[in-house]
Amino acid sequence: MAGPEEVGARVMKPPELRTRRLVLRPLLPADADAIEKLGGRDFEVARWTTGFAWPYEEGSAETFVEEALSCNPAVREAVFAVTLGGVFIGVVAMEAPGDLEEYAKLPTLGYWIGRPFQGFGYAFEAAQAVLDWAFEAHGAPGFAARVFKDNGRSRKLLEKIGFVSTGQCKRYSRARGEVVENFTMCLERKEFEKRYSS
Repeated sequence: MAGPEEVGARVMKPPELRTRRLVLRPLLPADADAIEKLGGRDFEVARWTTGFAWPYEEGSAETFVEEALSCNPAVREAVFAVTLGGVFIGVVAMEAPGDLEEYAKLPTLGYWIGRPFQGFGYAFEAAQAVLDWAFEAHGAPGFAARVFKDNGRSRKLLEKIGFVSTGQCKRYSRARGEVVENFTMCLERKEFEKRYSS
């Protein structure tokens, strides 16, 4: 499968990915409403991210979508809308190498799922699909991630995928208004392929 690429001034979008239950697709302008409702205006989602402010800042969901649509996913960030039966339920993103200085040469994984859709394995399913695509498209030797120390559910999800904790870092959470301790985690490509290659 070919990865995203830039032809002249045209920015190519990430591909559509399908799993057993989900369709992951590039963001659309219409997704901003669902991003605002499920993520931006729900503190129990926003508190686990660095990007959402609290209280919600008007227009920030639209800005997020516009930035995702305007950047080259091969150079910066590939953002996927996670949909279930055509309904937007969350986001999975692959940040290009350089987002985490602890793993400056590795891309990083980020995600969130709206609260009504949590607990059904959708984040695991979506993250696995994006990692499978990203390893093939970018040929990276591994993937990095970070998770707030007190976010045990997300850490367990990453460990289930195959990530292992390798260190610690600090990041500012806009929703909490404070610097938060994080675990840094790494997934080696060979470990992912061992677990999930058919």
